Amino acid sequence: MSNVHTLKNIENKGAVEGLLGKQIPPGRQLGSIRESELEKALRGSIKTASDIANDYKDLQDIYLERVKDFNRICSGFNNKFSQLNTANTELKAKYSAEIKSLKSSIKTLKRELTLAQKASSADKVKILSLESKVVELEGKLKDLKLDPAFHDLNAVGG
Repeated sequence: MSNVHTLKNIENKGAVEGLLGKQIPPGRQLGSIRESELEKALRGSIKTASDIANDYKDLQDIYLERVKDFNRICSGFNNKFSQLNTANTELKAKYSAEIKSLKSSIKTLKRELTLAQKASSADKVKILSLESKVVELEGKLKDLKLDPAFHDLNAVGG
């Protein structure tokens, strides 16, 4: 069982080399193929663990770069949204004032229309009154033309 080593032994490299040095004299190969395979497997797993750690670091760097890009894009969207919001508020204020002005103008024009309609109605009444007076006077004129005394006055005065 002297060939079995725990992780505690492997942690201290000097201890492992010391153990191997005591068991395997210098210049002599390992005693079995199994030991050689285990050594290769151990070296492979150490390399694999190292590769995994390096890959993890690379992935972390990529992730952090993507987070920065994402934050930059979000910041751009936030700025654009803020600009659009400001523009919307300005347009809303502008058009609200214009709408208010137009409503006021409409109200004023409706009042003027009502007054004009009332004046027009009064004018119509006046026109009808004058027309009826004209008819009345025309009727009197006809009556006078028919009166023979009127014809005599024309002859005397003329």
